Amino acid sequence: MNSPQIYRGNPDKQHFALTFDDGPNKLPLENWLEALEQCGAPGTFFFTGEWIDKNPEKAREIIARGHELAPHSYHHRRMGEIPKNVFFEEMKLTELAYQEATGSPCPTFFRFPYLHFREENLNWLTELGYVDIEGDDSRDWAGITSQQIIDNSKPFLKNGTILVFHANDIAKDTPGAIKPLIRSGIEKGLKPVKISEILEGLSAPPSHRKWKISIDVPVVDNEYTIQEWKPIHSSEDLHQLALETMDWGIAQTPSGMDSEQKWLKHLSESLVINGVVEDRQLFSGWYMADHYWGYARLAIDGEELILLDFATREAQADALVYLLRWAAKTATDLGCKRISATRDMRRLEKMCQQLGWKSNIELDKSLVSQ
Repeated sequence: MNSPQIYRGNPDKQHFALTFDDGPNKLPLENWLEALEQCGAPGTFFFTGEWIDKNPEKAREIIARGHELAPHSYHHRRMGEIPKNVFFEEMKLTELAYQEATGSPCPTFFRFPYLHFREENLNWLTELGYVDIEGDDSRDWAGITSQQIIDNSKPFLKNGTILVFHANDIAKDTPGAIKPLIRSGIEKGLKPVKISEILEGLSAPPSHRKWKISIDVPVVDNEYTIQEWKPIHSSEDLHQLALETMDWGIAQTPSGMDSEQKWLKHLSESLVINGVVEDRQLFSGWYMADHYWGYARLAIDGEELILLDFATREAQADALVYLLRWAAKTATDLGCKRISATRDMRRLEKMCQQLGWKSNIELDKSLVSQ
């Protein structure tokens, strides 16, 4: 498959996909998720980067509940009306929002807002390794009733169908149409699947794009505060860190039964991310007044100190300054020339700017998965 556009899946595959654009602001996202899940169906949500930035917990929830999140531009611009540099900026901002919210690289399938594009936009998508996902329009964007949505969509149901809906404040009756349409599809022998499975059925599994911030190690001025950090090696240290960080709102913290034990196990085992293995000797915590205020899990790759995972007790960006100063001192002690991270990149970049440090958010080509 060489086309940058997909209108339908493999006609020999008995499946179909339900897709939803935009992201609701006033209406609960739960309306759409519950309608899908009551029928055991996954959905693919093409949401804007702006929505993801405002709702990172909901973005993670979509994925955690077995659905799929995909890019839909950052500001919901008519992409056919903007120049190439703005087009690329929209894509980058969306990818950064996705990665920072979910902790995963952004998939390279995309839907144009308003299904509006020019031919050259498709060439630009191809440059970035993307495919454009089109489909059959339910016309729910007009605020029509559930029955009208059903009547519009039912004739499209066949092998490989991609149904286009919206999850926004105008398409308030769309959740009411989801279950009848899923049942109709199942009655025809069709299985509801995510867009990634549609692409796999076309022998074109999606790739992903991942970003990182690269920071030149500065000379750390001793007149500035570098908070006290200590190694985390003993079981007592790990238990205290696990217990205290459960309430920090860290994205990867487990919930539900045995969540504390699962989190302790996560902190106790070496991280391996894209083949990079954590150096457990460098696992350190920011310790003050008998409590942890931050932690960092590191690896070294040549002359680069990699912040594989980190968190701070306080949400303010200022806490990242203390992390950066400690990381710079650690990098200097280890003879590293660069510090890199793939999380919280935009806030780290802003703090680097204020500190006068040289940094750059760049595509991490070594971590682009196919």
